[in-house]
Amino acid sequence: MQSPMTFEICRALTQLTRQLLEAGEHATETHVLAKGRVYRVALSLEPVPIDQLPGVIQRYR
Repeated sequence: MQSPMTFEICRALTQLTRQLLEAGEHATETHVLAKGRVYRVALSLEPVPIDQLPGVIQRYR
């Protein structure tokens, strides 16, 4: 199982998501430099169906 993300990471991803949606985008790809290496970052936004929301919420309890 993945370790939980920090609040700061979740906040940054939320801000990025809002910016993408405001720009009419649902996916992006870029490269970033971190700890002396270049990483490819790909992000795609997929709405969660309403019937799956209880399971998603349960993951964060």
